[in-house]
This record gives sequence, C-alpha cells and structure tokens, in this order.
Amino acid sequence: MDTSRSLLPVGAAAAVVGLLILIPVMLMMLDDQPTPAANTGCIPAGGSTTGIPEQYRQNVTAAATEAGVPAALVAAQIQTESGWDPAARSPVGARGIAQFMPATWDVYGQGADPLDPKAGIAALGRYLKAIRTQVQHLGATEAERIDLTLAAYNAGPGAVLEHNGIPPFPETQDYVRKINDLAQLDYSADCAPLGGSVIGELGTGEWTHPLPGGLLTSRFGYRGCVVGVQCNEYVSTHRGLDLSTGGGATVVAPTDLRVTAAGVNQYQGHYLVGRMTEDPGLVFQFHHCAPDSLQVGQGDTVAAGTPLCVEGSTGNSARAHLHFQINAPEADDTRPTYTHALDPYPILIQKGIAL
Repeated sequence: MDTSRSLLPVGAAAAVVGLLILIPVMLMMLDDQPTPAANTGCIPAGGSTTGIPEQYRQNVTAAATEAGVPAALVAAQIQTESGWDPAARSPVGARGIAQFMPATWDVYGQGADPLDPKAGIAALGRYLKAIRTQVQHLGATEAERIDLTLAAYNAGPGAVLEHNGIPPFPETQDYVRKINDLAQLDYSADCAPLGGSVIGELGTGEWTHPLPGGLLTSRFGYRGCVVGVQCNEYVSTHRGLDLSTGGGATVVAPTDLRVTAAGVNQYQGHYLVGRMTEDPGLVFQFHHCAPDSLQVGQGDTVAAGTPLCVEGSTGNSARAHLHFQINAPEADDTRPTYTHALDPYPILIQKGIAL
C-alpha cells in the first residue's frame, strides 16, 4: 500500500516551556487556498519548483536555510500541518499555516500575526533550528540528523535525548516516515530522499517491483512484536519491507544481480541472497519463499524481472509474504544477515517503483 498517498496530520507545533508537547491537528481547508503539490510520484507540480505554491517558495527556502534542513522537509511539514491554509485553526488552539500553539508562537513568532503565512513559515524555520540544535549530535549522517529533528518535532527533544535516538513511539516513528515520504514524493525535484541517499548513486539500470502486484504490509524500522510469529529484536525492529499478494505470486529480481547464497533456515525460511552486478553493489535478501520454489541457485547471474521463487510463509512467518531487504555494499552476501540493512522504501521510490 502506498502510505505516502494517505498522509494524515499527526504533529502540530509544540508548546515550549521546558518540555515540548505536540498536539495532533485537525485541518480546516478553504476553497480559495493555493493548490499544494499534486500526487504525481516524484514529478512535483511545477517541475523544478518542487511543488511549493509560488507565493511561498522564497519563504520556504529561507526557513529551510535558517533551520539547516532541506526545503522539501519544510514544505512537507506545512502540507501535513495545514495543507498550505494560512487561516487554518485546530480545535485545540493551533493556528496558521504552520499550526503553532499560542505559547510556542510567543517564543518563535517575534510578535507577528500568527495567521500571517509568511511569518508562520519563518517561525517554523526558527523552531526547527532550535530543536535540531538540541538533537543533531546524535546523528552520524545528514539523513539521521533530519530524522532526529522530525522526531524531536513530534515527541519533543527531551524524548529523543532520553532514548539516544528516535523514540520507539508508534506515532513518532510514523510521523518521521510520513514527512520523509511526502518530501521525497511530492517536494523533491529528483525523487531523492531527505538528506540524500546514504549509498550515493544507485546505478543506471532499470529496476522492477520485487513482488509484482504485492502490497506493502510492513515498513522498515520499529514496529513492535507481530502476532503469530516468534518475537525478537529483528522482528520488533524490522530490517526490510514486507510485501504481499496473499500468496502464490512470483518474486522477481528487482535489478540485474548475481545470486550469492540460497538455502533454508528457521527464521528466514527458504531464502535467496544476491548482489547487484552494477555499482554500488547493493546486497538483496528475499525471505519466506514457498517450499521447493527457488528457481535460481548460487552463482547464477540474472536480469531484472527474472523469476526467483514464489511468495510463501516459510520460517518465522504468520502468513504468505515476501520479506525484501537491501543491505549496504559492505554487507556479507554469503548468508542472510541483518547487519548494514538500509530502508528499501526510499531506494525503490527513487528508482521509480510504486509501493
């Protein structure tokens, strides 16, 4: 399921008196407001202007520069908070295009009218700068620092510092993903994820969906225990994507790859491991294939779209699905491993695969 197409407002600007508290906001849309980015899947409305309404482009750029974050992040937050409606008000008292609570506006609004959209965007830049400053030391890469800033916006910097990273709160985890998805899909000129790809260029070869017709049923990252399967740290913190058609569909190579391992074990069931033949040499893992369905073996080199196995429920699995994992080039490709796992979602989206 393409969750980026059902983004719901889950965060509002926090009241800042020591501890920041975020309150979900119900949006009130006006018919005469500027049209936000269309759901065009990495072809933003306005082309190089990345989908930001024209009258706010300079303001969003300035706010992003102030905060030290990409303009796409600021745009995605405004889209989520108010849908670009400068007169938006929530039942709990949040106001304006960036949905500041009154106490927070007193700190960051600099005496302006909270319903002034340009003042609201500028205040958002100052606010993001403040919380980014508190948590950025926990991130080793720009992408990690961006995620920490989003987590601090939703849960408060105190929670991020307490957990030494993104807190294991479902709402916060969901908020970080949703802003990243919206920024990449509707406010990025080149479909690059926020902070850029951690692995650089993804090669020029064509990619295809690893389970054609499959729906995304579980995302990368913390998700807690799953009913019907043995729970451990690898189940609760998911290292890949789960895709499902309900059973019986063919798993295919997403790009040209060489099969480096194939077998069966207790947790992954019938599995395949392969390394893409083109730079940067990402490692792919395919878990839970149906019994006796592997159609390739170790040493085989296959092209994108080549059948690999059939979606199944072997190993530590409650139902038929494909666990699809992408590991960094330095990962071991001789066996299934969760070390060096990367989030496949932004990688697949950047390569034009709809999820």
